[in-house]
Order: sequence, then C-alpha cells, then structure tokens
Amino acid sequence: MKRLIQQLIPKMNQNTHALVAAGCLIPLCSSLALAGSLDSLESSALGSRDLAAWVRAHQPEGAETGWFVERADNSSMRISVLSQTRYTFSERKAQFIAPGNEKTYGFSQPRTQIAFDGSIVSSQFNFRVSMDFGDAEVSRGRGTGSPLAGSTGTPRLLDAYAQYNFAGKREGYYFKFGQFGHVLLTEESISSGNQLAIDRSIASELLGPGYTQGMALGHVSDTFAWEANITDGGRYVGSREDDNSAFNDESEADFSFGFRGDWKLQGSWDQFTDFTNFQGANSGSKIGFGFLYQFQGQTNPGSTTPGFLGVPIESGQIWSWTVDYQHEGDGWNFFAAYFGQWADWEFETTTLGIMNNAILLQGGWFLTDQTEIYGRLETFWIDKTFRNGFGTPDGFIHRFATVGLNYYVIPESHAAKISADISYSFDSTFALTVGAVDSLVLPDPSVSGFLGLTAHETVFRVQLQLMF
Repeated sequence: MKRLIQQLIPKMNQNTHALVAAGCLIPLCSSLALAGSLDSLESSALGSRDLAAWVRAHQPEGAETGWFVERADNSSMRISVLSQTRYTFSERKAQFIAPGNEKTYGFSQPRTQIAFDGSIVSSQFNFRVSMDFGDAEVSRGRGTGSPLAGSTGTPRLLDAYAQYNFAGKREGYYFKFGQFGHVLLTEESISSGNQLAIDRSIASELLGPGYTQGMALGHVSDTFAWEANITDGGRYVGSREDDNSAFNDESEADFSFGFRGDWKLQGSWDQFTDFTNFQGANSGSKIGFGFLYQFQGQTNPGSTTPGFLGVPIESGQIWSWTVDYQHEGDGWNFFAAYFGQWADWEFETTTLGIMNNAILLQGGWFLTDQTEIYGRLETFWIDKTFRNGFGTPDGFIHRFATVGLNYYVIPESHAAKISADISYSFDSTFALTVGAVDSLVLPDPSVSGFLGLTAHETVFRVQLQLMF
C-alpha cells in the first residue's frame, strides 16, 4: 500500500486527472486490502483511548486501517476514520414523563472521528491528534456541564499529545504530554471502535474520568505495564471532564495524580487492545488495577457548585479506583471489573462525603468465524445521601443488562462491523436524572440510549461501524 502511494505521488503533481484518480483509488484500496503498517508507529508504547489499540500492539497483519504517508526525514503520518451510524429505540414507563412520550426512536451519528498519528523525524518521537464530530465523547450535550452544545456536528478535540519512547520500541519507558484519555478504566483505554458491545457501560460513563490534560510517565515490559500521570484531574460526581479546558477552569483540579498497572498472565499485549478474541486465536489474560486522586478549591477559582447541590464547595478531595480481570480464549472472552469513587467536600459550615461503587461483568462467544454473541451485566450503587436528598423511594441500586450480536463483515477485523443489542434497566433511573447540570446523570443518550425518569426502560440499538 505504501509503495502504491509513493508511486502515485509524483504523478499526482503532474496533472489534475491523476490527482482525482488517486484520490478515489487510495481509500478504495485501503478499505479492501486493509494492509500496511509503519515501523515507526509500531515502536510506540502504552497509549490512551483510540491510540491504545495501535501503540500497545498493532492488530494482525492485514487488519489495520488507515492511510499512510512517509517522508525522507523518517517522519510519518497515518490518517484514520471511525464512523458509527446507529438506530436507537427506547421505551419507558409513563411514571415521571408526560403521556405520549414513552417511545423514542431514530437514527444518530454518535461518533465520526478523524485521527492523525505518526512519528516526528525519529521513530521514538510519536504524536496523535484526533477529533470527533459526534456527541458520544467528552460529555458533550450533558446539560450545562459542557461548554459546547450537542447535536451540532461541530468537531471537538479528543487527543492532542506527543509521546517519546526512550528505548525506541514498544517495550521500555515512555513519556507523553498534552491532552489524552485517562487509562484508569480498561473500558476507556480500549478504543471506541474496539468495544465488545455497541458502546461502553453506563457505569463506565458515570464514573470514568474521561479526557484530561497533563503529562504521564510509563513503562512496558514483557509481563507488566504501568503508567503514572499528573493531570488536571477527571470527571467525577458533580464535575464534567477536563478536556479542552483553560488553566483557570473551575472543573479542573488543583492537583491530580493517577496510576494504572497491568500484569499479563499469559498471551501478548496485542490481545488486549479489544475485548474480542476470534476463533483460532491464542489465549491471553491479565489483571489490572488503578487509582486517581485529585483535589480542588485551594487555588483560583476557589470553589465549584455541583448542579444537584446548588451550594458552592469550598474545597474537595476525590478518590477513584478500580480492579479488573480480562481473559481471552479461543473464540470467547470474559471481562470483570470493580470501580469506586469517593468525593469528600467541604462547605462553609459543614462537610459531605459521597461514595459510589460499580461492578461490571461481560463476555462474548463466537458462533461462527464472523458472528459473535455477547452479554453484559452491570450494577452500581449511588450513595444514599444523594438518593435521600431528593426523597426518591428507590434508586440506590441500579442494574442494567445487555445482550447482543456482532457480525464482522471482514473476518478478524473491527474495520466493518454490524451490531445489534437490547438493554434493560431493572431499577428506577429517577435518581440518576434529577441533576440536570452535572455528571451525576445518565450519560448522553448518544452513548447508552437510556433517557431515564422512569421505573424501567428498554433500549434497542442497531449499529453499522466502519474504520478506514
């Protein structure tokens, strides 16, 4: 593929017709062949979100997507696109909603992402810049918690960072700086296009820190990988993500320190860039843990006001932590995770602590080499203080179940995938939807499809995903 591009470039400079032909031919060949990779990209180490699917270990030969360009000075760039077209149907019980609004359905484009990643002069110095035109990332569309309204199609910056690999290969130390996704939760570290279900769990969207700005130092060895970071913090109860925020934004932490570690018990790091393991693939398993500490209120701006409280917080300390296990067998997979979050706030005359916990279980099984069924069960506990504050009779425990099917149009590749699943909430979601201007609400429907404000809700989704 690279040789084809190099042969076309001189001709493209000679006449306009060749330029048009090449413009049509290159993406067509890339989509069909799905081949070619850059050694400089393979040298990257542990990354975050979308890049995690590439830098920690590239997919098997012939399964990569994207268009590649190299220069004589050893610089390189890969351009890739993730497109998800989704149909969602939601049915609620008429409890806290107006009659006639029980059913909601239609099409959406939750993610249309464009990414640029590669190397700068040296194969040890890598970069990534990505943006999204949809509403499923970086809390867009969640009330006034985000500075940019949803459903506009306006691009939003996701990744914008550089990374230096000291050993010049995948193993060894690396240092990165800029805006990137936290690696605290495995679900958030795995790219949006490589999830098992159509989208991440609600528990992950509620308690995951999301994107932030800062710097990180990490190391990858044969059996253990870790990353430590100092950042602006992350999303927690009463605060939005810290992506694209100024240094004096009230949602930013005064200081934040995070750590993530993974022990590889068997297999290779390549296997953990997604949850799926195709038929005939080797087995692999790992155990991971992580924590994130942040405090705010000691510097300007000195206070923040969570929407569900309506009272300024003088200062606060927030702890988030997780433990998880991931296993991939021959044509099947299993993942289990626990994560918790503790927020300790100080007001002018009193204090308040809120504790939230979640457990996630999910797994998949291949019926054929291209057809995979999966199931997911998630349970999370919202602090009783929050529930009792609004006088809700239920809402302390929230249980959601999802079952679905993936059809891989291209065998052993996420490049073209058709998915369908159905989810059900066993408990009232009222307690998750009373705070209209903060993160203690159901994620944007672009992510989960759940609208809330009901005792029970059923959501059916169908999605076509393309990566090229």
